Amino acid sequence: MKSKKAKFLKILCFSIWIPLALVACHGDVDKTSSDSNVETTKDIDSTESIQTRSQTLPPRLPSSVILASDPISVRSQKYAPPAKYNEVPFFAALVAAGKLPPISERLPLEPFVVGPGVLNSEQWLDWEVGRYGGTIRTTNLNGSMHELALAMGMTILRAPDQSTKDPLPAIVSSYEISTDFTQYTLTIREGIKWSDGVPVTTEDVRMTFELYGDERIYPSFPIKARTLGRADGTPGKLTIIDDLTFRITFDAPYGQFLAELSSWIPDYTLLFRPAHFIKQFHADYTDMAKIRPILDELEMRTWEDLVILKDMRHWELYREHGVGVPSLTPWLAEEVTSSVVRAVRNPYYWKVDIAGNQLPYIDRVEAEVSNQLQSIILKTAAGEYDVVTSFAQIREMPLYRENAERSNIKTVLHGSINNPPILFLNHDYDYETEGSAWQQLVSDPRFGSALASAIDKEDVNNTLYFGHYTLDGFTKETFDPDASNRLLGEIGMTERDPDGFRTDPNGDRFELTITTAEVSPDFLGLGELLKNYFENVGIRTTLDVIGNSLFGQRMNGNELMTTIHWSDEPIWAPGISEDYWPGFKGHWAPMSEMYFNTNGESGRKPPPYLQEFFDLHVARKVVPPQSEAGEALYADLVNWFSKHYVTIWPVGRMTVPTVYNADLGNVIKDGYPFDRALDYGMEQLFFKTPQ
Repeated sequence: MKSKKAKFLKILCFSIWIPLALVACHGDVDKTSSDSNVETTKDIDSTESIQTRSQTLPPRLPSSVILASDPISVRSQKYAPPAKYNEVPFFAALVAAGKLPPISERLPLEPFVVGPGVLNSEQWLDWEVGRYGGTIRTTNLNGSMHELALAMGMTILRAPDQSTKDPLPAIVSSYEISTDFTQYTLTIREGIKWSDGVPVTTEDVRMTFELYGDERIYPSFPIKARTLGRADGTPGKLTIIDDLTFRITFDAPYGQFLAELSSWIPDYTLLFRPAHFIKQFHADYTDMAKIRPILDELEMRTWEDLVILKDMRHWELYREHGVGVPSLTPWLAEEVTSSVVRAVRNPYYWKVDIAGNQLPYIDRVEAEVSNQLQSIILKTAAGEYDVVTSFAQIREMPLYRENAERSNIKTVLHGSINNPPILFLNHDYDYETEGSAWQQLVSDPRFGSALASAIDKEDVNNTLYFGHYTLDGFTKETFDPDASNRLLGEIGMTERDPDGFRTDPNGDRFELTITTAEVSPDFLGLGELLKNYFENVGIRTTLDVIGNSLFGQRMNGNELMTTIHWSDEPIWAPGISEDYWPGFKGHWAPMSEMYFNTNGESGRKPPPYLQEFFDLHVARKVVPPQSEAGEALYADLVNWFSKHYVTIWPVGRMTVPTVYNADLGNVIKDGYPFDRALDYGMEQLFFKTPQ
């Protein structure tokens, strides 16, 4: 790949904290100031980058991180475009009748080319050119997120698997990043089109930023488009250079933005919304006389509500209101009912394979809507679905293997983007109580270590997960009740109450309350096991199972001492997910988070050890997460979690199955680290037998 890559970041050996301003090496770019979030110019030679006066509070970086790199410039992809393109049989009749342009006119000038190592690493997929045709059948439980929803997540840049390292230009044909990670210049692929055939241009980006800044539509500018991804960060400044090229400038280094451009979670809709489509519902662009009949038909009150409905992210595109919305996805929703979601291939999809075939290979996707998980399991075993990841569990493997030949199904065992449920200790619980015994205990790492040492990880793995999960994770302790008892004694929990349970260090009754909801059966099973383990070392423990809604409310209200929840830890390192955040899943420090988000206006001022977490989190955002420095900072973050026991891991990584039609090609291998290969890469799946 021809690119001028960063040598990214030099790592030194000491770790004194100093302000970022002392270590950033700024490029010599002329900078002007502007109060608007969007600047437009058609004269590329005279365009100046925009750098506003810094409003975002500068993070503190370890002096081990020095921003000293070349600008990043990527202008090519892994494979050259094929010499010719093959018409899709599904569209042949429409092309012959003149109702659809031929393939050469539907594709960009240089499409994004898919081959070995592009969507998945060659280590995990023996990629081959597929064949056109067929319908993939999948399923959906109660309208939840499912395989089709993940298949809609197309990224602006693309790295293989769940990586954000050295991504290729995808929707864009090139990108450049300044040495200090403040400026991102992107050029849209020439000729790329929305699914209705309208060209994608910088007007779509400009419209997106206009919507972001319009309080009638968005109550606040999206966090991911703010400096450092912070709620109080300055919104990125958009400069339109020409019809295809634009620049986004942040007022402080924001290397994490490279990951946002490469992530399926924000996907392309972070920067691209179909302006021509949205304008017809927007009163600033269309007369209300034309908008009013649409409002009446939908029984909506205001045009603002209508724009909010039509301005959607990729996970809404398979909903009923997503039908007819122009997109950049492989398939388009054509029918959404209470029983089924049907999608048809996008005639203007912008990817081809190395042989000149327009992707996706599959013509249609059909997701049956079910309200019974057991029904999904039985139909999966009967071969009535072609791809099932979201609803297949390791405990059902005997059923799938027993029916493999009869139902023409196969299974592949792989990792997951989620980790199993873990125990979260709320370090903000009861912080307002003077002399709080909980605060005394939870702030002492020996208490967390004692709890971790009381847990029999092998027993958890065998009882709940058939021995298929790993035993690593952020908690390094092994099962050692003697060590647990010794540590509890060291922190003052030496006395016993009349029931034989340990008192707190003040000699008062102590009760550890674990709260969870019926999110998944293993949440409850884990809760029962933890109660048993902790009581075996003398800690009175109560398991409280409440409804999902109440669970969320009480976590938000800082009312829960400890909780059981899961997270996306396997995709923390590449920066795709940050649900380690203290108020995201298990709520391990929600009031300290509030203090951070409001710059001290409300919440709890974090004690020094919690402040260290916030410093590490923000420092990670300065550099790309999978750069050398980003990986070093992530290792520091993991070490912080290990030392301070805000989470306790009963087991490590998950092993989960995907059940699929044995006739499908381009299926990942056993042992793949994640679980989103057959949906996130569904466009490369094909039926080996002609359809």
